[in-house]
Amino acid sequence: MLGIALALLVSLPAPQDTTTLDAPVYANEAYGVSLPRPFDDWVFEPGAGPRTTTVIFHPRTALLRDQLWGALILTTFPAPVALRRVTDQRVTGTWQRLLGRTYELLASDSLTVGGLPAIRTAMSGAINHVALDVEEYAIARDSDLIILQLRYPRGLPHDSIAAGYRRVVRGLRIRGAPLPQPVASVDTGDSEGAVAVVPRSPFQALAYDALVRYDAPAASADMAVRMDLVNGGETPVDSLPIRLWPAFTLDSVRGPTSTLVLRSGGAVSWVHLPGAVDPQGTTYLTIFMHIASGGRPLPPRMLSLTPRSAYLAADWLPRVQPLLDSTGQAAPAPRAATTLRFDLPEDWHALAQGHLATDAVSMGRRLTTWRSEDVAPSTAAFAIGPYRAMTRRGSGLTVSVWLAPDDSLTSGFVDSLADSIRATWDFCGRAFGRLPIAEMNVVAAGLPEARGFVGLLFVGHPANAPAASPDSTSGSPLRYAALAREVARSWWGNSVAASGPGSAWILESFPAWTAVASLGVLEGDTVRQRLVREAEADWRSLPDSGSTALSVAPVSDASTPLLRTKGVAAIEALRRAVGEAKFREGLLSLAVEHRNGRVTLDDVLAAFGDAGAAVLRPYLY
Repeated sequence: MLGIALALLVSLPAPQDTTTLDAPVYANEAYGVSLPRPFDDWVFEPGAGPRTTTVIFHPRTALLRDQLWGALILTTFPAPVALRRVTDQRVTGTWQRLLGRTYELLASDSLTVGGLPAIRTAMSGAINHVALDVEEYAIARDSDLIILQLRYPRGLPHDSIAAGYRRVVRGLRIRGAPLPQPVASVDTGDSEGAVAVVPRSPFQALAYDALVRYDAPAASADMAVRMDLVNGGETPVDSLPIRLWPAFTLDSVRGPTSTLVLRSGGAVSWVHLPGAVDPQGTTYLTIFMHIASGGRPLPPRMLSLTPRSAYLAADWLPRVQPLLDSTGQAAPAPRAATTLRFDLPEDWHALAQGHLATDAVSMGRRLTTWRSEDVAPSTAAFAIGPYRAMTRRGSGLTVSVWLAPDDSLTSGFVDSLADSIRATWDFCGRAFGRLPIAEMNVVAAGLPEARGFVGLLFVGHPANAPAASPDSTSGSPLRYAALAREVARSWWGNSVAASGPGSAWILESFPAWTAVASLGVLEGDTVRQRLVREAEADWRSLPDSGSTALSVAPVSDASTPLLRTKGVAAIEALRRAVGEAKFREGLLSLAVEHRNGRVTLDDVLAAFGDAGAAVLRPYLY
């Protein structure tokens, strides 16, 4: 039945036994689904078959063979819908056959539509010699499957069609959905229209090995990045997209034997391989690129290039998979091993994540290598400059504070800073499982705010950074909480990544809650309760505080205030509901069982049982 139902929508030129409905909205009371038409001159043609309803909508006078139409399919299965299996079967069993050699997969994103789990697929190709793009949403409501398909013939104006289709997606209503908020189509700005998304590739990066050569007087860096790749798809592939971070310029790409042909498309370039790579086959590419201080301006929390020092605190490595899906949630992807090599002036040092494998000076240059080992970082952050270290060794963790030549700190301040970092590290180790990391490097890199990575912390001048201890003369509990939050990112966001709906909540709210909880251990429960009340008050003071669900808040700077306030309130409500023992057990199991993997919203709900899920759902949905 599944194959027949899924093939029906694509293969039929029009549904059987249909009647034309000229109305602003199509409504199906049996399924509890309603859909507006994209334009006033479009009509619906609903048709019903055994256990399946298909509704095609198109311009009143247009021919279906022109491929300007959309469709809604409604069907029910005996068991809950296995959404990923359904979409994979549609792609491999229907679309690839229908589009043949012209088939190209552009995107496949997990998201929510009206609070229900969904997968959005975008493809391109040709049907009966008509070139088109196709955008398709597959939505699961328990055992009901709802598919919305939108077709874009390339010979017609793309913008106007996309505007109408956005009205369709925004106006889709599904009874029983926890949110009346369908997800709109996505426009990334790289090309036009609702399917203007960065193409998705079957290739996956298994490992990176990058060489960074920094020219201090010019404040520029040349980089050579080798990517080890595997074809995770089901068919041989002879090309793939390379995505560069906006600040970089691509110079060339080499394969195992030769320089490869590029087709540039702004931030995305297509690489044509000399031969097809079979399913599960491997290959490697070396990407040569450069970055300079006079290039595209970016926020200082991500990048700084000067003759005195430099840092990159963003995901700058070339990618063959999107980092975010079309709703702004973290996309699922393998955790790649990373090696960073640096070629620097001899009096400079490089600080990165992982293990310092080599550090040598030769012919006026310092050659340094950092390798990720037991914990795979989510971002290949690094800082370089003529730093000097003030190191404090202690039980369980060594803390090294790296300062610029003209920076100075008192020994007492460094002692206090190291003690506070070590206290937070110990708390996280007990709560989330200990990490095999022996040293935390704190770099006075000049960032406007603290940024935490795996065993690595970037700050401005340490004396102006988050307070070294809650009762220090330089700060307050809230400033200490900022430091503790960034230390906790060695776990949340790195050791434990996230993907799918709710990933922003996991990545941002769990470190924020950790800061509050660790401060409670140091200062007492009264302080913890006060910080929780302040977070709840700050949340309710945000504009439209009650209208944004945590499951759909995207990974973005704009969502950070919500995630650090409402997100903390949600975790505290969970702790009170399930009890301290169950709560600690659930946190530890999440962090340990998903180490170097990805945790999803379903994993979180399952870890705390029905009682915990019942408390979280009003915050999440």
